Amino acid sequence: MTGSMSMQEQTARRFMAIAATLGVVGIAFNLNGDGTLPKILAAAGIVALIWSIHRFGRLGPDAPIVFADPEPEAPRRKKKKKKKPAADEAPQESESSDGL
Repeated sequence: MTGSMSMQEQTARRFMAIAATLGVVGIAFNLNGDGTLPKILAAAGIVALIWSIHRFGRLGPDAPIVFADPEPEAPRRKKKKKKKPAADEAPQESESSDGL
């Protein structure tokens, strides 16, 4: 994945990851006490994250994805009609006119 990205995009992604980590570390240190350093770390991390997202967004859109042409559909086969057996049609018995 890194082979297809430009150097500017790699730098922007790296800076965004560092800024997010700095913000999380600042918030985590801020939970333990009321020191000034954790507040500065958290503020610096948030400001750096905002700036890195802006910088990443200014790189422009990604190159359009080119998809291969779809394969043509195979010709459809005609369905064979099934012969319906004659229902209720029994062979006719011939009546003899012999009169027995």
